[in-house]
Amino acid sequence: MKKIFYVALMVMIVMMTSCQQTKEDYIKEFEDFVEEVSEECADYTEEQWKEVAEEFELLVKKAEKYQDLTAEEKLELAKVQAKYAGLQAKKGIDKVIDGVKDLFGGKKDK
Repeated sequence: MKKIFYVALMVMIVMMTSCQQTKEDYIKEFEDFVEEVSEECADYTEEQWKEVAEEFELLVKKAEKYQDLTAEEKLELAKVQAKYAGLQAKKGIDKVIDGVKDLFGGKKDK
């Protein structure tokens, strides 16, 4: 009976430690997320942008648990966040341009 308990305990410990995300995994996840948004954002609806913004906020908050980020890692995260901010800004500019087009005679395809 004790052997079963110890085996079960070891399995639980292995499972718990294998599920922990390293800071390198976190940075890669953040980079992949922003890259995916970059590739697909042209077709996003307003609802999809809201979902993306929520996921972005969760990723930013996740960084707080990594107190030992190096200066290089912090710089990499700053670059990723800046790229995302650029995508958001472009979305806003595109929205303004569409509004101006609507104001002056409707949208015209190039």
